[in-house]
Amino acid sequence: VLLHAYAGNGKTSTATEFARWYSLTGGVDGPVLFTSFEQYKPLARVLDQIEQVFGPSLERSNINWLALKDEQRREVALQVLKQIPVLWIWDNVEPVAGFPAGEKSSWSEAEQQELADFLRAAQETQAKFLLTSRRDERDWLGDLPARVTLPRMPMQERVQLARALADKHGRRLIDVDDWRPLLKFTQGNPMTITVLVGQALRDGLKTREQIEAFVGKLRAGESVFEDEESEGRSKSLGASLRYGFDNAFSEDERKQLALLHFFQGFVNVDALRWMGDSQTDRCLPEVRDLTREAGIALLDHAAEIGLLTPHGNGYYSIHPAMPWFFKRLLDQYYPASPDAEMARSEAASRAFVQAMGLLGNFYAGQYNAGNSNVIGVLIAEESNLLYARHLARAQNWWGNVIDTMLGLRPLYRYTGRDVEWARMINEIVPDFVDPDTEGPLPGREDDWGFITYFRVELAINLRQWPEAEHLQKLCVERDRQRAARALTIPQEELDVQQCEYLRSLGVSLNELGKIQMGLNQPECVESYEEALKLADKLGDRPGAAACALNLGNAYLDIPALCDLAQAESWYRRSLEVCEDHQRLDRARCLGQLGVVAYMRFLEARKSEKPEEELLLHLKDAKQFSNQGLELTPTDAVSELNITHNQLGLIYEQESDLGRALQHYQEAIRYYEIQGYTFGAARTRFNVARLLVRAGRLADAWEYAYAALRNFETYGDRAAEEIQRTRELIEWIEQQMQEQGG
Repeated sequence: VLLHAYAGNGKTSTATEFARWYSLTGGVDGPVLFTSFEQYKPLARVLDQIEQVFGPSLERSNINWLALKDEQRREVALQVLKQIPVLWIWDNVEPVAGFPAGEKSSWSEAEQQELADFLRAAQETQAKFLLTSRRDERDWLGDLPARVTLPRMPMQERVQLARALADKHGRRLIDVDDWRPLLKFTQGNPMTITVLVGQALRDGLKTREQIEAFVGKLRAGESVFEDEESEGRSKSLGASLRYGFDNAFSEDERKQLALLHFFQGFVNVDALRWMGDSQTDRCLPEVRDLTREAGIALLDHAAEIGLLTPHGNGYYSIHPAMPWFFKRLLDQYYPASPDAEMARSEAASRAFVQAMGLLGNFYAGQYNAGNSNVIGVLIAEESNLLYARHLARAQNWWGNVIDTMLGLRPLYRYTGRDVEWARMINEIVPDFVDPDTEGPLPGREDDWGFITYFRVELAINLRQWPEAEHLQKLCVERDRQRAARALTIPQEELDVQQCEYLRSLGVSLNELGKIQMGLNQPECVESYEEALKLADKLGDRPGAAACALNLGNAYLDIPALCDLAQAESWYRRSLEVCEDHQRLDRARCLGQLGVVAYMRFLEARKSEKPEEELLLHLKDAKQFSNQGLELTPTDAVSELNITHNQLGLIYEQESDLGRALQHYQEAIRYYEIQGYTFGAARTRFNVARLLVRAGRLADAWEYAYAALRNFETYGDRAAEEIQRTRELIEWIEQQMQEQGG
């Protein structure tokens, strides 16, 4: 069933309340699942919910979900839904096919079809699906769903809502009949009721005559609007918003609020202020030198009449029904035309893009300084940064493209959205890079370094070490040339630009060290040590902590350098340099100290040390790893996968196979969310070994074969892992054959 209605009608709340009632009254014997499509989520990630809900049952049926291919998981999900009745809500599906109509979708056509095909296949199961959208989705789903238009709110409920609003304003609605003309005009749209009743109460309207006069004005304004199904809104909503807007704000304030059109569901008052920063060449006169207090007062007033929802500290969300209305205002006050007015339209767009670029840079700086708390704000700002990036590319504002992506980078890395990030990088490489020389296109020299840095990260994730090394050496060479003068100057004499050149060189050297370490080159120590000296010279504590951590990794992971005492010393130095707010960096240090203790356990066991010493090393490994896990935020996907895999290894050595398996499986889930196939493959290999110990050879074979499939996608870059996994599979098959015989 597809429940569709205009924005503001309460589709999501209706769907969730229906699900609660349906479950309580026995309409469905199984669980209720809920999936939101406000963010990109292909079918493979949608089906993760099946494993989350039915994982234990699948294991009892000898189905190893985490060892299955995506197409196998689809078939298993359908089998589960055939046996167990569920109600599955797919909320806000309109972005899947692009919303509004004509907008490019984050889902490819194949991914859109994959979702639709799954819904068709699910018709043969006991599952019931309830989809919500602002349109009927006929172009995407055809005649597949039964369509239900959300009915208008009944008059009795409109009265209840109006009374609640009156209570909020310190008023009482005594004669309800006087308000019926207004409630009828709202057509039962909850948002329209909120806006209009709130406005009437603020205007002090009490009598029937006053209410009818108010409705008359609204009807006059209604002729300006038409129902617009493609944008999911009605003309009565437009008239109500326009009336409230005209009566609540001055002309100057309306010009300022028109700029909210640029904001994609979330507003940070500082972004609005920075659009009018008189210290920049992109200052917009309408918001010139707007103070934070004045900006908050303006947005709070907009929240009072229902346009925004305040969240405190200058943060607001925009109701989904509002963007089209702000677009009309923007067209009115900042019209685009061939004459001089066109400059004002472009100026407004440029001011927004630059403000979001400044915010992107600020958030990136905060994250790089160890403040992972900015991720919460970045999640809210993501759509704004993406829209600013889109505008910047369309207008060839290349520096702003980079600024917005610097803000998006920590969010995508932190939450493990590697696939989306790679797609975004590959999309803009031709905008900056000469395909023949790998150097910058003319006029793009300043931004080329960032793009190359992004490309290096992608190459590292794909284990394309030679490509990563080649690109990173280009970056180091460029940064060293720019920093040549600064390298000869004492720290106290450096200016801001010279400090930035040195910081960039340090970052490039640190990244080169990571690549050299991936190639098992001892020279990585020289790169890390030079980067550390630069960080110390600049007083850059987060940078110094990162370099010390990487030096520890070098002495832990490179065979020619392996020295556990050195590794531990560097990890402890990194931990000492980290400040209290650098929770994620401290978690990494603790996790690596856990690895050192685990390696000491392996060495002690190989040397046949006493049992007490072995247990002490395992105890230290477990303690450090669990401390790191406790410090790691629950949405830090790219860190949680590593820690859970490490804990799996530790518990396996303690012969606590059940707990080890739980940690391994968590690691695989996080690797899959991240899209890091190599990490998932290594952990699947670990699970296969564990299951061999447990005597579960058939299950071990499934995980080993899944690991092999993953490793083979890397070709020669995973030759050693492929060979080792094939040997394990052969051994398992031999054991199964012997036992079968």
